[in-house]
Amino acid sequence: MALASQPDSAPLPVAPEAWASLARGDLEASTFWDFPDQGSPLGPAGDARFNGVTPSGCVRNLVRRYTRPGDLVVDPMAGSGTTLDVARALGRRAVGFDLVPRRRDIGRADARACPLADGVATLAVVDSPYSDNVRYGEDPRCLGRIPCEDPRFYAEMARVASEVRRVLAPGGVLAWIISDAYRAGRYTPVGFLLFDVLRRHFDPVDTIVLVRHHDRSGSPLWEHRARRFNFYLRGFKFLFLLRKRDPGQGGDIPWTTR
Repeated sequence: MALASQPDSAPLPVAPEAWASLARGDLEASTFWDFPDQGSPLGPAGDARFNGVTPSGCVRNLVRRYTRPGDLVVDPMAGSGTTLDVARALGRRAVGFDLVPRRRDIGRADARACPLADGVATLAVVDSPYSDNVRYGEDPRCLGRIPCEDPRFYAEMARVASEVRRVLAPGGVLAWIISDAYRAGRYTPVGFLLFDVLRRHFDPVDTIVLVRHHDRSGSPLWEHRARRFNFYLRGFKFLFLLRKRDPGQGGDIPWTTR
């Protein structure tokens, strides 16, 4: 992307820093985000082999848009630690928890009971299970043991949302990644059902389509099966952006682009 130049005529209708931000082509400008791999220009981030790993480019956009250096970023379902690595590389503080920690810097805790004080975080990133299709560990508390067809799934996700709201500061942003499900001929609109839960706790900011890249999406065999048996492969995830209501402020969340 070419650098944006200021017009010769004066006065400028926008501030100089706004012109400068146009040159930052690594920030997504639309609601369609496609990151073909896990690679990050910031260095190693998470583990690309982890089942359902969060794209580092997705986290990079979230951290740069909604936090400033020194702010605290929280991931209560930290997985392989992508959010922590990206946030720290960008000069933010980061803390993550998981029922089955895979790194020493990830604390063992349930997302429904984060060991953090109230109102300390600026951004929370949640990349949660979307059914019981993946076994993350043997802990019976794991939300990945509950099928998305079961109303308990959404009741427990509501508990996670409530806890994240407690941890976030007023005006703080929640980014939640989720996918719909199609199994045994049955479609479950997990994204819509979860969004209905989340909007009871937060104000919606926007909805992003996050393209999925996995073993089935690029497989000719699975494409053949989808056409033959008349179903659709899951080609995207939802990335819901919401914020904790700040009674003292209004308007949109500003871009920080740092």
